[in-house]
Amino acid sequence: MNKKKYIRSLDELGRIVVPKEIRKNLQLGEKQMLEISTEGERITIEKYDNLVPCLVTGVSNKGNHTFIFGNGALTLSPQGIDELIKELEDFKSSNEDS
Repeated sequence: MNKKKYIRSLDELGRIVVPKEIRKNLQLGEKQMLEISTEGERITIEKYDNLVPCLVTGVSNKGNHTFIFGNGALTLSPQGIDELIKELEDFKSSNEDS
């Protein structure tokens, strides 16, 4: 990845404009949420995706996957998927005897 530097100034309200090339490359649209963090004198701005928590574990991370079923959706983390599969297998085996 080519590292490019852009020099921008803050306006009177403390805002900066993200260059069009960056917005295009990162697919940043209007109202896109950005995460801003600091470490010493360094300011980091990252694209922020509104992460939906796992229905089973409650964990919100980029590894979560949302499954779409008809008009509904189910978001699971990898750990949540494993736990759900185990619970479904246990349920299936306990009901096979019926």
